[in-house]
Amino acid sequence: MKSEFSRRQLMKAGFAAAATLPLTTFCAKPPSDTARPTGFEIDIVQKKMAEHRIPGAGIAFIEDAKVVWEQGFGVKDLGTNDPVTKQTLFQAASLSKPAFAYVVMQAVDRGEISLDDQLTNYMRPHDLKEHPWSDKITVRDVLQHTTGLPNWRGDADGPEPLVPAYEPGTDSTYSGEAFHWLQRVMERVTGLGLDAMMQERLFRPAGLGDMRMVWQSSRDQREVSGHVFDEQDNLVVDNLQFVREHGGRMEEVAKRWGRPMSMWTAEDHERAAAEMRPHTHPRLKKVAAWKWGRPGAFIIDSASSLHCTAGDYARFLCLMMPGRKREEWQVTEKTRQLMLTPQFETEIEGGRLPRALGWGLEKRDSGVAYHHWGKNGRSHISVALGDPETRRGIVVMTNGSNGNPFITETVTQLMNENYIGITA
Repeated sequence: MKSEFSRRQLMKAGFAAAATLPLTTFCAKPPSDTARPTGFEIDIVQKKMAEHRIPGAGIAFIEDAKVVWEQGFGVKDLGTNDPVTKQTLFQAASLSKPAFAYVVMQAVDRGEISLDDQLTNYMRPHDLKEHPWSDKITVRDVLQHTTGLPNWRGDADGPEPLVPAYEPGTDSTYSGEAFHWLQRVMERVTGLGLDAMMQERLFRPAGLGDMRMVWQSSRDQREVSGHVFDEQDNLVVDNLQFVREHGGRMEEVAKRWGRPMSMWTAEDHERAAAEMRPHTHPRLKKVAAWKWGRPGAFIIDSASSLHCTAGDYARFLCLMMPGRKREEWQVTEKTRQLMLTPQFETEIEGGRLPRALGWGLEKRDSGVAYHHWGKNGRSHISVALGDPETRRGIVVMTNGSNGNPFITETVTQLMNENYIGITA
């Protein structure tokens, strides 16, 4: 039976809150009087959730480069009415890219790889088309989205080759395919699969215990479900929870192999997709079997597969703030500044949102703000925004298909400023 949620029910729903978790060493614990959102802030969130019919949200707020509050609102799943808490996991979607970029820049600092290295010097995807432009794609091009590669290939009439649409470095188009290729390169450089790499180099040293690059059945009870509107305009649990549906089949392969998905490389993932049990869900069983081995179907992917709490992502956001003591494992101060420096100045996106390394930037009178949006499927929608000049920031994660307008209006009101990167 579908689980429905009307506007009136949403107005009456209780919004979950819990005590703030101890914060990590690089985001020192804030004073007790700022550890929770104010009544005014809670009122903003609740009103906007009701207005846009958002079932659940996780929000974390940064002041003076510290996470000063993090809280869950609404429910994870309308079928169970389990509340969202600070421990609730969301699909961060494309917010994966800045986290992965951070690890790439660590490798640059260590001399393991260079920003201007050509990716084909490390590995060449088997479906990369022979073309003079293909060999020109660099690490820098991937991180600033100037490769010329598509976001994800359509593969409408069969496997499409991977080929840049323009000479790398001369224009900018957003590309998940490019990040996936760089993932494979980094797996060669480090000798680690993506999740193991991110755990070793970022998540564990930073104390980000709730961040993983792979769905795990052992954590699934903590994760939200996606919600959509049906033909009668009722808010319902989406009848396809893709990561659970697909991840469960891939986990079966992992158990047969005796090799957990947390250790998999992209090559392991591709091989497992060919061995997994066929899909029976109506929206998936029509998909040709070969497509499950394509980058756009990966559930362990540098472009889109991060699962985490809003609070942990905000603590990662703090790493990009100035005026902080830096640990040995972190990127250098010079590299941090480079990651927030416009790299590509051609007139893109109205000339207002230049590309940096892993981040989108917004030029402001006082400097730049950095940001990234994320969307998986129809309803896993999130945003992260940091302002180095004010040392403020915010992370909002949602599980409803009206996440975009909810995030835009909520961030604008909570930050009390208009950021083009959020309102565009």
